[in-house]
Amino acid sequence: MFERFTEKARRVIFFARYEASTYGSPWIETEHLLLGLIRESKETLRWAPALNAEAVRKRIDDLTPKLPPTSTSIDLPLSNDSQYALKLAAEEANRLSHNYIGTEHLFLGLLDIQDSFAAQLLRGGGADAAKMRAKLTEHSPAPKPSSFQRASYRDFGFRAMSGETVEIHGSRWNVDYVRDVIDFCRSYKWHWNKSIWKPRDIVTHRNDGTCSFELGLAMDSDNFTLVKNGWKKDHCFVCRWELFQADDEHGTGYTNGHDWLCMECYERFWENPDFFSSSQSEMT
Repeated sequence: MFERFTEKARRVIFFARYEASTYGSPWIETEHLLLGLIRESKETLRWAPALNAEAVRKRIDDLTPKLPPTSTSIDLPLSNDSQYALKLAAEEANRLSHNYIGTEHLFLGLLDIQDSFAAQLLRGGGADAAKMRAKLTEHSPAPKPSSFQRASYRDFGFRAMSGETVEIHGSRWNVDYVRDVIDFCRSYKWHWNKSIWKPRDIVTHRNDGTCSFELGLAMDSDNFTLVKNGWKKDHCFVCRWELFQADDEHGTGYTNGHDWLCMECYERFWENPDFFSSSQSEMT
């Protein structure tokens, strides 16, 4: 579930669990995730300039019934809203073509849960998701186009996972996650064609930095800008392996016209449907 989380982002979850236990909550709610973010780094609140750590804590204390604390040894579950916030954080990372999920993505994930306590606090403190995304986009290579944000980034990892892993490009990946993503691809019956990766033209929105492959948008020059060869790389749908213009294995993969699979994931998992039942020796 947390393979792509940075160390800081993992500590946020740890701190959120602690915060939930001090309030006697049976769930890790979005406000506990927010407190976890602040406990990890008060700098997080630079995105909500009218807030400070003390004000957040007081607001939560005022509106949350404080029950007898629960033992920190109890592994409290994430509430539905908190699970969804983590899913949205992963989607934010994917949109920015980041192969990690950091505190900035968690912040945006919380902000995207419109009716949550945490989102209300952040918006009241001046947090603006569009401005934050635009700022992050400035420092991010080729964000994932919003036109590709269909159901493909569903919550693969929030079901119970086994401890088994499989090595892809030298890194260990949870077997359940890989199997879920491949099963999802198969459910759409996509045809994958081997291709040389080449840069593509994109159109970017002048205000929020979002981009699209719908080049006709450039006709609206007041709001959109055409960027020649602006799409500099893609990532494998399964393992996030980078694909870009190159003469080595980074330069070739399989595409369905929208998404890409690296050579290794295609040949091992897609082309070999019996991988998970016949390759136990590769799993640890």
